[in-house]
Amino acid sequence: MPVRSPLKTAVVLAALATITAGAIAYAAPLPQGPRPAVPARALPARGVDAACGTGLGSASDLLRAHYGRAALTALPTTYSSDVDSIAVLEDDGTFFYTDKGGNVIADPTAIAQAFYRTHGDDYDALAIWLASGQTTFLGSPTALAASFPLRNDVLGIGLDAYDVGAGFGSPARLQNIVSMNGLQKYQSSPWASADPDSFTTLDFLGHEFGHRWLAYILIDSLGTPSTRLLGRAFQHWNFFADVDGSIMEGSDWDTAGVDSFRTVGVTEGYGRLDQYLMGLRPAAAVDSFFTIEDPTDFQPPAAYVPGSDPFVGLGCRARAAWWQIGQVEAANGPRVPDAAHAPHAFRLGFILVTPHGSGATAADLAKLDSIRTDFEPYFATATAGLGSVSDALTSHLGRLDIVHAPLHDSEDAGVIRPIGARVVVEQAGIPIAVDPASVHVLWRSPPSGPFTTIAMSAVTADSFAATLPALPPGATAQYSIEAAADSAGVTARLPAAGTFEYHVGPDTIPPAIAHAPVLRQGAARLPQTLLARVTDNLGLDSVRVEYAVDGGPVASAALAPAGADSFAVALGAGLLPGQKLAYRFVARDRSAAHNVAYSNAAFDTLRVQQDWTDEFENGADGFQHQGYWFSYRDAWHLSQRESSPAGGTAWVCGRDDSLGYPPHLDATLITPAITGITPGTQLVFDHRWELEQADATHAFDGARLEASVNGGAWQVLTPLAGYTHQFIVNSNPFQAGTPCWSGSSGAGWRTDAVDLSAFAGANVRVRFRMLADDLVGYRGWSVDRVRLVYGGSSGVPGAPAIAQFARPWPNPARDALHLSGTLPRAGTLTWELFDPAGRRVAALWRGRLSAGAFALAAPLPPARAGLYFARVTLDEQTMASQRVAVVR
Repeated sequence: MPVRSPLKTAVVLAALATITAGAIAYAAPLPQGPRPAVPARALPARGVDAACGTGLGSASDLLRAHYGRAALTALPTTYSSDVDSIAVLEDDGTFFYTDKGGNVIADPTAIAQAFYRTHGDDYDALAIWLASGQTTFLGSPTALAASFPLRNDVLGIGLDAYDVGAGFGSPARLQNIVSMNGLQKYQSSPWASADPDSFTTLDFLGHEFGHRWLAYILIDSLGTPSTRLLGRAFQHWNFFADVDGSIMEGSDWDTAGVDSFRTVGVTEGYGRLDQYLMGLRPAAAVDSFFTIEDPTDFQPPAAYVPGSDPFVGLGCRARAAWWQIGQVEAANGPRVPDAAHAPHAFRLGFILVTPHGSGATAADLAKLDSIRTDFEPYFATATAGLGSVSDALTSHLGRLDIVHAPLHDSEDAGVIRPIGARVVVEQAGIPIAVDPASVHVLWRSPPSGPFTTIAMSAVTADSFAATLPALPPGATAQYSIEAAADSAGVTARLPAAGTFEYHVGPDTIPPAIAHAPVLRQGAARLPQTLLARVTDNLGLDSVRVEYAVDGGPVASAALAPAGADSFAVALGAGLLPGQKLAYRFVARDRSAAHNVAYSNAAFDTLRVQQDWTDEFENGADGFQHQGYWFSYRDAWHLSQRESSPAGGTAWVCGRDDSLGYPPHLDATLITPAITGITPGTQLVFDHRWELEQADATHAFDGARLEASVNGGAWQVLTPLAGYTHQFIVNSNPFQAGTPCWSGSSGAGWRTDAVDLSAFAGANVRVRFRMLADDLVGYRGWSVDRVRLVYGGSSGVPGAPAIAQFARPWPNPARDALHLSGTLPRAGTLTWELFDPAGRRVAALWRGRLSAGAFALAAPLPPARAGLYFARVTLDEQTMASQRVAVVR
C-alpha cells in the first residue's frame, strides 16, 4: 500500500476525533498546516519529554521564518574557523532573532547556510551547539533540543517523500539538523545524567539524530492502520510499547506474572524496530513485540498515558497485544531501500556557534570535543554494531580543470583562429567558483618570442572563447590557457607544463598511430578489441584496419570512434586455438598530400591459444565496474598512472592525483564470464595497493576477490598466498573478521592467483572489490595483467601457473624458520624478515632456484620476541608477505 505520514492517514485520523489533519508542505510556498493535538500528561515532565522540541513540518516552519525575516547584511567574522573536527561559526548578525513572544531563537537555516559557505555537501546531519551562555527557544520553555528532518527518500518509515535541503545550503545530501542548545545545559561528562532514568548528553544527541527515521510508523490492526505504537506528538514510541528501551521513548517491558508487567529498561539504545527503520536490520531479523493494553493497578500509582516518560520499575496489570514486523510493512509498505542496500555509515558535522566578536573558549571546545569523540562509539553500541558515524570535517579547497581541444595545424595562412575552453570546478570541502576575469590565453609566435596575454570572454557559465592572430605561411605558434578561482591560491593551467603548438603551411607529416599489439589471446575471449590512438595535427581523413587469417587474403574493416582521437575494432570472432590473425591500422590525413601511416607496415600477428590475458592496453576488454552497496561509490577506471610492466594501462581504484582515493567506496571490477574451467585452472593477476589499515592485522579499508558461480550469490575467494588483514568495522558493507588485503603491498607490483578448480564446468565471474570508509584515503588499488591459465598449460611439468608458497613454519618460531613452495620457472628468490615498521631485520635466504618444488630452512636472527613479516620476492617481484610470530 502507499507509504503515508502519520499526519496524513485519513483512516486513523477519523478514529481520533480530536485530531485535525493537515498536509505538510515541503516546497515553496510553505503553507502552515494544523498539527495533531498532543495528549495531556498526568505526570510532571522529566527526561526527554521535557526536552525534545522536534516536530514534523518544523523544517518548513524554519524556512518560512527564515525567509520571512527582513533582509540582513552579514557582518565580517574573525573567529570562524575549523578547530580540529569542530566548525566554529561566529555569529555574523544573522544567526539569532527574537520572535513576537520575546523569545530568542537560533536560526538553523542561517547557521547551516553559513556552514556550507566553507564546507562541502558531505554530511548526512549537522549538530548545532551554542557556546556557553547562549540559548535558543525551541517551542516551549522546557525544550532542550530538537531535530529538523530536511529530506526523506526512504519508503516504509511512515514519512512522505520531501526535500527542503537546498534551502539550508545543501543541494543534495543533508538529511536533518539537530539543534542542541547551549553547552552549559549539559553535564560536564557526555555519559553523565541527572538520575538513572534521565538522558545523558549522548542520549539526547542520539535521540535527535534518530528522528531522521523515528518514530512515525503506523501498524496494521485487523486491516486498519493504527497509531498504537506511537506516543508523544505521534513521533515518539508509545510509553506502553515494548521497544527494547529505545532512546526514542517507549520501554523495555517484561512479564512479572500472569497478566502482570514491569518496565526493566529505558534509554538503552536503538531497539530492533529502530534498527529496521534506520535501514540497519533486515525485517526478518526483527522479532515479535507487544504493547500493553488496558493497564490497571499501576505501581507506583499515577495516571499514565502513551505520551508519559518511561522509567524503570513501573508495574501494572494488563494484557499484551503482540505484533509482527509484517504488520508494520502492511501499514507503511516495506522499507526501501532495505537493510542490504541502505547506508550503514553516516557523517555528522559538529558546529559550535559563538557570539559576534568572540571566539570559542578552550573549555567549550574541550567539552564539545569529548561529546564528538564519544558519540562514534556510543552510536556503534546503540545500534548493536550495525551502524557507524563519522564526525570528520572536510575543509580543503576544490580545484579547477581546463578542458580544451588543442588547435590543429592549418594549411590556410592569414586566417584568424578561434579558440575555446571550458573551466570546470571540482568542489571539495570549501566551495569555489571560477573568476571569469582570470581566464586568458598566453600566446606567442615565433616560439622564441615573448608571450602575449589574450583575455577570454565568457560564453556560458563555464565556457570561454577568444581569437588568435592570423599567421603567415611557415609560421609556428605556441599557447597555453590559464584560469583562477575566486579563492586565493586556486589556479589552473593547460597544459600543466610546456605549451600547445600549431603550424601554418603545407603538411608533409603523416598521422601518428599508437597501438599496443595483442600477440596472444584465448579463443574464449575472441573477438579481440583492438584500440589505436591516431593523431594528426592537421586532421584525419580516414582510419581503417587491414587483416588476414592464417595467411589468407587481406580484408579491410572500418573503425568505430572510441574517444577524441581513438578508434576501435573487434576482430577474430570464431577463431580456434592454433590460428593466426595478422592486422595493421592504416590512417590518412586531410592534407593536400594525403599523407598515409601504418601501425606496422609488416602487420602484427595475434596467435590464438587456450589461455587468455588482458593487458588493458586496448580498453576495458569486457570488464565492468560499478558501486555495489547502496549509496557507496565506485572509483574504478582505466589509467596510465601505473601499470605492470610500466608504461601501459591498468585498472585503478582511486584517483590519478596525489589526493588519494575518495571516501565511501564499495567499488567492484567484474571480469567477463569464465567458462571451460578444468582442474588446475588459475586466475592470475598483478596488483599493488596502499589502503588504510587499523594495525598490522586489521583494516579500515580493504580489497579482496569474490566470485559468482552460475549467477549465484557472491562469495569470498582466497588467493593462494592468503590475505594480509581482516576488516575491523562491523557495519555493512564492512563485515568484521572477514579477510582482505590492506596496508601496503610494498614498493612494487606483486603477482597473486586463485585456484578455480572447485568451479570446474561452471560459469564463473570474479570481481575485484575495494571497500573504503568515510575517512582518509591513500594511493588505492591497481590491477593489471589479468590472465586465465588452464590446468596443465604452464609449460613446466609439475609446475603451477604462478609461484605458490606454503605458510612459514613453525609459527610461532623460536630458532629457525622453514619455507616450501613451487615455482613455474627458474628464478632468483629472496626471503627476508621485516618488523611491523617495515625495517628489514634479516635476509633469511637468497639464491637461484629451478622450476618446480623447493624447501628452505633458515636460522632466525637474535631479534626480540614479537610480530614480524616474512617477505618472498622472485626476480625482484614481491610474491608473498606472511606474518610470523617469534618467541624467545
